[in-house]
Amino acid sequence: MKKRHAALAALALVGILSGCGQTKTQPADNTISISPVEQTTTEKQSGAVIEYLFSGNNTEANGITFNTYTYNGKTWENMDKPIGVYGMGLNNGTGKIIFRHDADTINVAYDIEMTFPSGGASTQYGDSSELSKLPTDNLTVAVTGQEKPIDDLAVDVEIPLVVRVFNTDGATHTVEVNAFTDPDSSETLKNCIFAEAITVKFVHDDSVS
Repeated sequence: MKKRHAALAALALVGILSGCGQTKTQPADNTISISPVEQTTTEKQSGAVIEYLFSGNNTEANGITFNTYTYNGKTWENMDKPIGVYGMGLNNGTGKIIFRHDADTINVAYDIEMTFPSGGASTQYGDSSELSKLPTDNLTVAVTGQEKPIDDLAVDVEIPLVVRVFNTDGATHTVEVNAFTDPDSSETLKNCIFAEAITVKFVHDDSVS
């Protein structure tokens, strides 16, 4: 399986003193703004719903792709071909990405629900076949996503939106989103029985109008 590493976009939030207050520069053209939506405590703990809003900053991107990775004990492995949707405008307002699964079952895949700034919607249904094989006795999960808005995400840059780590010790664990980009930094990841990450990339495809 081909392994790919995510590259994090640099964030440029420059404060400029002007008049009586401080203002922020506008995001650069041909970038995406994406921000997490705060969930209820129950949803946040279970990871049953993880939601983001996004919009284009005069971007040429016309598609959104998602990749699923699993952790093999040392590195993240790309498990599937990218799934995605193409041919939508991203500069006409705000879109939404929602990762959702049955709140009563933690070892189940996310469905990915998308609504687009230009109108329309799409749902990508997850495959739970691997997750369903996990032992259920004392099974716990730690879930995280991006916690802060990103105003200048460049086209074709991949970032993690969900990281899930499973254990069977019955203990409560936490995980940071940088467990994807720097797995050696996460003790929770090192000691888990299974972990997955879902990434997003806003892309431009010349073959799609």
